Amino acid sequence: MPGKRKFIIDTDAGIDDAQAIFMALGADDVDVIAITVVHGNTNAPQVARNVLRILKVAGRMEIPLYLGCDSPFLGDKRPPADYHGSDGFGDAPDTSPPDESLIQEEHSTQALSRLSKEYKGEITLLCLGPLTNIATTIRMDPEFGKRLKNCVIMGGNYHGKGNVTVSAEFNFYADPEGAYVVLNQLGCDITMVCWELCDEHSLPWDIYHRLRAADTSIARFMRAIEEKPMKKCFEEKWPLYVPCDELATAVALWDDVIKSHVHVYATVELAGKLTWGQMVVDWQGILNKPKNVKIITDINHERYRPYLFQTYGIEYTAK
Repeated sequence: MPGKRKFIIDTDAGIDDAQAIFMALGADDVDVIAITVVHGNTNAPQVARNVLRILKVAGRMEIPLYLGCDSPFLGDKRPPADYHGSDGFGDAPDTSPPDESLIQEEHSTQALSRLSKEYKGEITLLCLGPLTNIATTIRMDPEFGKRLKNCVIMGGNYHGKGNVTVSAEFNFYADPEGAYVVLNQLGCDITMVCWELCDEHSLPWDIYHRLRAADTSIARFMRAIEEKPMKKCFEEKWPLYVPCDELATAVALWDDVIKSHVHVYATVELAGKLTWGQMVVDWQGILNKPKNVKIITDINHERYRPYLFQTYGIEYTAK
């Protein structure tokens, strides 16, 4: 659509991806020109089925969906995250599944390369899962990243705080080599929303309950796929609600969500016994390498929270 910002979303479509995708689809000035899927929260074919469910709820079945890589860059699969259930959507049944023939025959990597040529300098690439598709596209088409407008990544950890190992964040741990290739070789502006930022900006459960209480198709869908995972959260008495992909999407969509950031060189540890998959940040410039990422270090909740509520068609009021 002319005049609108063009986005491609690369996703492993678990539950938090679903709300993030709804946010992007609901942004009036954004045209999501494609969604590419990758292994992560579940296998790639199941991720594609999950995205079809999202598009059906959103009434956006016209958006092209491309099946991507089903194993990490070097091929060694990791176990999927059990929090999201075996299907990535809390094992919530789909009584009327969308037609899988809507999944395009073209592979995600081919689509990413082709679209970057068709819309040179226009595309924001929003990465919500492991970076295998993007790394593979770089290997196939080294100029790919240079044709993007920018890239926003949910992943990594800028203080070495892990959420699946002592030192690694899930998306980077699922494919450390792929993440290494992307950070070091993509060749466009990269903005990162890392695990620590999401953890530090967790939301009160009151926010979660107010969002899910909305009488909308999105809220009903989210309640259904989150029933099983939320039961686990409440049984284990998680103190806060931790959206991750939603925060990355808000950063990609709305500049006023960002309160502070730093430009640094960052890479990924590929050899450490305890630190494999950790994002390593050269805070002091010791490696003498060009700064390759912008890491978001603080966000504006006065803007972020209303945007979350906007996705559900309800108005945010501070309490």
